[in-house]
Amino acid sequence: YFDGDRGERLRLGLCAFFLLASSVGNQIYFKKMTSAMPNYGWYLTQLSTFIYVPIFAVVAGTGAVQHAKPGLLFKFAMMGVFDGLSGTMMVLGGVHTSGTMQVLLSQAVIPMTIVFSVALLRKRYHLLQHSGAAIIVVGIILAKAAGGGGDAANNLVTFNIIFACSLVPSALSSVFKEVAFKGFDGDLDVNVLQFWVALFQFVTNFIAMPIYTLPVLGPQQVPMSHMPALITGGTRCLFFLEDQVKMDCGWPGERPCDHCATAWLPVVLYLAFNVLFNIFTILVIKHGSAALSFLIATLRMPLAAFAFGSPLIMGREAVPPGPKDIVCLVVIIAGLVTYRYGGVLLQRQEPEEFASPGSPDESPSPGSSSASPSSLREPLKRPRRLKWAFLPLFNTGGVPTAEPAFIQVRAKVAPRSAVRVRHDLYHKLGAASPWNSPQYRHLSPPPSPNPHLAASEDSQLPEPADFSLTGLAQS
Repeated sequence: YFDGDRGERLRLGLCAFFLLASSVGNQIYFKKMTSAMPNYGWYLTQLSTFIYVPIFAVVAGTGAVQHAKPGLLFKFAMMGVFDGLSGTMMVLGGVHTSGTMQVLLSQAVIPMTIVFSVALLRKRYHLLQHSGAAIIVVGIILAKAAGGGGDAANNLVTFNIIFACSLVPSALSSVFKEVAFKGFDGDLDVNVLQFWVALFQFVTNFIAMPIYTLPVLGPQQVPMSHMPALITGGTRCLFFLEDQVKMDCGWPGERPCDHCATAWLPVVLYLAFNVLFNIFTILVIKHGSAALSFLIATLRMPLAAFAFGSPLIMGREAVPPGPKDIVCLVVIIAGLVTYRYGGVLLQRQEPEEFASPGSPDESPSPGSSSASPSSLREPLKRPRRLKWAFLPLFNTGGVPTAEPAFIQVRAKVAPRSAVRVRHDLYHKLGAASPWNSPQYRHLSPPPSPNPHLAASEDSQLPEPADFSLTGLAQS
């Protein structure tokens, strides 16, 4: 049992630990999955997306249809298109991109997000955030120019570029999610959102099939007429352990041969780690904050990079990091830390704008000095800016990027009860509250440093007798 603040800290610590472990496992087994079934990249993309469609259909229930309004469906479709293109190119490029290089390249989503946010939203960033993004770009360029990121045989330039290009729709998706629901006044059901996004992402994967027919893919090119065969071939390889590609394979200039007898294990483990990663991301946000999830995303990078060099974890595919890899890692980590610290400084400079989901708006509490008679004589202040809440989303397919997936919605304001309104009225009028009378003084709630009082506390207060305010009676 978890009781009190100590139990809450323990719960948060466990969630943070399992989030870090599942995110590293997700990244490792993504590479193992693409290495185990390199000839079925499109099939793996569809599989890792489709498993979430029935899950969210059950969770959303009839709301998936009831809340399917044209305006929302368009936004869901845009998110699904961006995520579908990103997942398709990430799986295809990951076949011939080493695990270490995947870790390094995936950090490029940060400078891409900054560029798109500034260009499309005119968003302001701290100088340190721009500096951190520039350092990340320098580290990635050094990694590729110096031949870092693992064995050169596992890093083909064409597939490295495809993997890097997958971050473009990923960054656009992050920018779109930031503003998509800022004008939405209704109650947004996240399960409905994720059902439709996963469904549109599944459809987008079909539309993106021509990517696999590009001649630049070399032996990995699949003619459009052979694309339907990937469904039956991938199913027989994964579920029936039957090798489909056994001839004209395995040599330089040829596609890899199938090893379906052991392919199911990394695929199942990847899907399991992906689900756990998404669940613990939500739990960390619920019991902690979005800032903690960003910190864990930063810690994931060096751990995953060194895990790819461990023979115990990667087996024969392990490539121990050399001096060049370590230098590039240090440079990119320095860029990440600089970027995160710049975000903290920017938050301190700007007025408070974001809130945790469900946080109530401020209102004066009984016995507090926020509604003193002197303050009532001052001019009314300008209404405060709307508060926004971060809501985490599931990562369906691909590897977790440096920026966790969120949408921003208006923070819900808890309605005040009738007793709460009565107390606030007494303070605003500068009149003595009935709770200060000897009869009710011992029942008055003590002042709290937290201005937010839950409605449940109000319901415990007895209804006071009828009182009249001197000077307000009609003549």
